[in-house]
Amino acid sequence: MNVKQFGFTKGRSTTEAGVELIQQIFGTWEDSRDVIGVFCDFSKTFDCVHHDTLIRKLHHYGVTGRSLGLQEPYLSDRIQRADINGERSSGSAVNMGVPQGSVLGHISIPSVHK
Repeated sequence: MNVKQFGFTKGRSTTEAGVELIQQIFGTWEDSRDVIGVFCDFSKTFDCVHHDTLIRKLHHYGVTGRSLGLQEPYLSDRIQRADINGERSSGSAVNMGVPQGSVLGHISIPSVHK
C-alpha cells in the first residue's frame, strides 16, 4: 500500500490527506518554489473498472493465493436488478464497476487504464 494512501487505511483519514497537502504546499512556498495543483474528480472512475482487469492488476501488485481468491468471487457473477412498483426485473450481468462502499476501489485508480 502506498504510504500516501489515506482513505480506507486504519489510523489514517482523508482529513490527514488534506493536512499533508497543505504542509507540502507551504513547505514548497517556504523553499521559494512554485506550486501547481491538479485535482481530478474520480467519482465515476469505478464505474469503468473491468473486473478481469482489476483481478490482473491485483495479481500484478502481489495479491495472490487466498487473498486474490477472495476477491474473484466477490466481483464475479454479480447481477443488477431493479424493483419498480413491486415488480423485479430479470437482471443483467455486471462485469464492470466496484461495488459501492468497497475498499477495493482505491487500489485500481493508479493504473487500471494502462
